[in-house]
Amino acid sequence: MLGSYVSALRKPRALQTFGFGMIGRMPLAINPVGIVLLIAKTRDSYAVAGLASASYTLAGAIFGPKFGQAADRFGTRRVIIPIASVNFISILALIHFSHSSTFAIMFTAACAGATLPNIGSFTRTRWSRALTDQNDLGRALSIEAVLDEIAFVTGPALAGILYSWRSPAFTMQASLGFLVVGTLGIALSASHHDIAENREKRVGGLIAYPDMKALLLSLTFLGMVFGGNTVAILASAKLSGHEGSGGVLVALYSIGSLVAGTLYGLHNWKSAAGLRFALALAFMTVATSTLLFIHNYHALAWLVALSGLAISPTLIAANAFAKDLVPADRLNEAFAYLGAAISLGITLGSFIVGLVVNHFGAWNGFYVVTAAAATATIIALYGVLDYRKKHAEGAAL
Repeated sequence: MLGSYVSALRKPRALQTFGFGMIGRMPLAINPVGIVLLIAKTRDSYAVAGLASASYTLAGAIFGPKFGQAADRFGTRRVIIPIASVNFISILALIHFSHSSTFAIMFTAACAGATLPNIGSFTRTRWSRALTDQNDLGRALSIEAVLDEIAFVTGPALAGILYSWRSPAFTMQASLGFLVVGTLGIALSASHHDIAENREKRVGGLIAYPDMKALLLSLTFLGMVFGGNTVAILASAKLSGHEGSGGVLVALYSIGSLVAGTLYGLHNWKSAAGLRFALALAFMTVATSTLLFIHNYHALAWLVALSGLAISPTLIAANAFAKDLVPADRLNEAFAYLGAAISLGITLGSFIVGLVVNHFGAWNGFYVVTAAAATATIIALYGVLDYRKKHAEGAAL
């Protein structure tokens, strides 16, 4: 079974893409935690730290698709090195101004978020253009999802370790090391697949493509599930008298996803990517809804891991579905939009569930999470059915 992954690793530039892609993902996982630790320490205010983190995340969601569009047109190498250079300067500026005014902190955090290269978008685009066999592509996207989960399990923990060992500024400086190595590696291993064909023939935005709106809206609600779950899990652990183990429960959420992503890539799927996306969301909704009825800390770990099993299959299928919806010459832009939608949802979910937890109690936060999962499923089903209908009509013509 693992031979299927071995074959994926034997593809041209596979080791460079996966290896440098893993390194380049680390700032995406380290920085949100590192920024909060840095600003909370220097300004002694979690409110300012939260504003800085929100500025960082939202700026990335806004500008990420623009840089993805540029990468489709000019190639990875000509885009990733300049924006990584600006990001390097922005992080240093954020460290320098971390004792300064709130505006200076928010501005430099926004610059850092806007210019952080979305390595996952670049590597997924490379595979989507280079691999014509759908099974090979499925395995490559599964490995990409597993690398995402490894980064988001180890990144926050590493940020905390570096903070305790040296200083909050050192956490951000270490992130710059990952940035330099990862982006240079991806840039230098770029090939003709990193430059889109027919890149001059662009008509309208990606939102105009049929069913892309449904996919992005569904992923926004999925992001609300991710952001809301983190807040609800931590709050429930604290309410149960196990505040110190809340981070472990959040890690279990990602570990469940990592396991599922690994197993997902071993199967040669015949069903349509859109259908797999909707079914994975439906499973997530059912798994998350169990937390509405079982308010027990000792059961929480098992239920969190269960709901986490749906994450990687959902994201892998969403990326494959996006590939079906948009032209190959706009994949960098499309994958960046997917990441932006999820980031926006994480911000909204964290904020809304935080309000619910403050006013109605920790366990009630899971009502928002379940509602978001159910809404994401309904929208995804609509998009899949609409796509199938249009595809059938096109085939009939």
